[in-house]
Amino acid sequence: MCRWRSSSASPIRGEVVLTSAVTQEGQVPAWEPVPRERLRTRAVLVGMLVFAGCVPGPREPPGPVVSPTGIVYELGTPPTSTRYSQTATLYLRSDQPERALDLAREGLEADPENPIHYFLAGIAFSRLHQYAEADEHFRRAEAIYPAYQLDIEPEREAAWGEAFNRGAEAYAEGRVEEAMEAWEGAARIFDLRSEAHRNLAMLLTEEGRYEEAADRYQEALAGLQSRPATRVLEEEELEVRQENRWSLEEAMSGLLLLTDRFEEAEPILRSQLERDPDNVELRQNLASAVAQQGRREEAQRIYDELLSESELEATELQNLGIALFRSGDYALAAEAFEQLTRARPHSRDAWFNYANALFAAEAWEALVPVGDRLLEVDPLSENASLIWARAHLELGDEDAAVRGLERLEAAPIYLEGLILRPAPGGTSIDGRIVGNGLEADESFRIRFHFYGDEGELGAEVLRVQAPPPGESTPFEVLFEARATSYRYELVE
Repeated sequence: MCRWRSSSASPIRGEVVLTSAVTQEGQVPAWEPVPRERLRTRAVLVGMLVFAGCVPGPREPPGPVVSPTGIVYELGTPPTSTRYSQTATLYLRSDQPERALDLAREGLEADPENPIHYFLAGIAFSRLHQYAEADEHFRRAEAIYPAYQLDIEPEREAAWGEAFNRGAEAYAEGRVEEAMEAWEGAARIFDLRSEAHRNLAMLLTEEGRYEEAADRYQEALAGLQSRPATRVLEEEELEVRQENRWSLEEAMSGLLLLTDRFEEAEPILRSQLERDPDNVELRQNLASAVAQQGRREEAQRIYDELLSESELEATELQNLGIALFRSGDYALAAEAFEQLTRARPHSRDAWFNYANALFAAEAWEALVPVGDRLLEVDPLSENASLIWARAHLELGDEDAAVRGLERLEAAPIYLEGLILRPAPGGTSIDGRIVGNGLEADESFRIRFHFYGDEGELGAEVLRVQAPPPGESTPFEVLFEARATSYRYELVE
C-alpha cells in the first residue's frame, strides 16, 4: 500500500487551504490555495494527499490490510500496474487529466477486473470536475479491492477542497448558480465534511426548495456520523464535528416540520431536547410532530405539561397557542391564550386569538364574556362583532345577536388586518381601514394605546379620512418605543 502523511486541524467553516501532496514515488501536482481575501466563507482543510497510480506491481503482502483506524479489509482483487495505468499516471502528473482518462478507459476495456483503472479514471474525472463520474469509478474500485479506500479517501478530500474553493470564490463574486454547482460536486465526492452541504441547504432554503434543503442537511449529518479511514480524529476535531452536528440538527428540524416530514423530525427533536430539556419551542415542536403522526394522547401530555408551567413567558404562551390552534387543539389553544390575556390584559391580539380559539371550539358560553372584552379593545373589528353575535345566537339569545349585528352595521368604519411589529426605533401597527358608515373623505381619529411588560407606555392618535363604503385604504401607526401589546378606541 502507498503510505501517507498528514497534518490535521480543526475542521471549521471558513477559508479552505490546500496543502501539497506527496506519495512514495514523488510529488504529484497539488491544487493551489485560494487567496484568503477572495473568500467570504471560512474553512480549513489540511493534510490532503493526492495519489496517482503509486502501484508499480502487486502491492499487498500476505495477510489482511488494516487501516490506521482499525478497519480490516477483505482481500478482494489487489490493483496491478499495467501499461495503461503507468501512462495514465504520467499524464495525471503532467496535469493532463483528459489524456489520463482516455488511457484509464482503454485499461478498463482491456482488463475490467483490475481496480487500478477505475481508481485512475476516478482521479481524472475529479480533476475534470465531473464528480458524479469520479464517485462512481471510485466506488467500483473499492468494490473490487476494498482496501483502495485508503488511497481513495484522500483523493476525495482533495477534490472536495478544490470544489469547495471554487464554490466559495463564485459565491463571493455573486455567481450563485455556479457556486451551487461547485458545492454540489463537493458534496457528492466527499461527505465527511459538512460545509458544502450546509451552504447548499442554506441557498436552497432561500429559494424555497425546502425538501431539497432538508435532504442536504440529512446528508451532512450522515457524513458527520462517519469517520475517516485514513486517520484517527483528534479530540478537538471530534468536538467541532459534534458542534456542527448540533447546528445542522437545529436548522434541519424546522425544515422537516415545514415539509410535514414529522416522523423524520421526531428523533432530531428528541436529540435536541436531551441537550436542552427546558426549551419550550422544542417541546412544542415535538408535540406537534407526535400529534401529526396520530399519537394525540402523547402530544396532549406534552401540551398539558407546558400549560401547567407558570413560568412560561408571554411570547411562549402566544407561540404555544398558535401551534395548538393550527394542530386543531382549539380547547387547549384557548387555555394558552387565556393565560396570555392574564399576562397582557390590554392586548387586542391576545383577546382576539382567545375569542377565535373559543369560537373554533364552539365554547359559546365562555365566548360571551371574552367577546365583550374583545369589543372593548378592538371595537371597530367586523370579525369581533360577528363572533360576539354568533355566541349569543348559539345560546338562544336572538335579541342580543340582532343588537350586535345592528351595532356592526352602524360602525363608522372597520379596521382589518391589524399587525403589531417592531420598527426602527420603536413599534408599528399596520392595517387597513374599510369604509362603512362615514361619508367618503370624512375625517376621524383613532387613539392607539401601547403597552410593555410594566404597563402602558403611551399613545398615538391616527388622523385619517374615511374611504368610500366597501373600499379600503392601508394605514400605519408608529410609536417610538418597543411595545408588546396594544388596544385602540375611536375618538369622538
